[in-house]
Amino acid sequence: MSAGLPIEPTCRIVGVSVSGFYMWKHRKPSARSVRHEMVAEVIRQVHAESRQTYGARRVHAELVLGRKMTVARCTVELVMGRNKLR
Repeated sequence: MSAGLPIEPTCRIVGVSVSGFYMWKHRKPSARSVRHEMVAEVIRQVHAESRQTYGARRVHAELVLGRKMTVARCTVELVMGRNKLR
């Protein structure tokens, strides 16, 4: 693990198998996380262009109406929250 803790005792304490941990560690990113990362890049651009004044509703409107993207407002809110964009 990145914290320098031994794998086997840590997995035992957390209640997961060692093989399960390694499967999780080497798993490819999901389609959702890949899409969220792509949307996050566009959101950061829109947010910066607005001089960091647009909230989720205005960013969503810009994505849907201005850039013709298909994205839900709740996704915009989620991605902005994770990226600490206010």
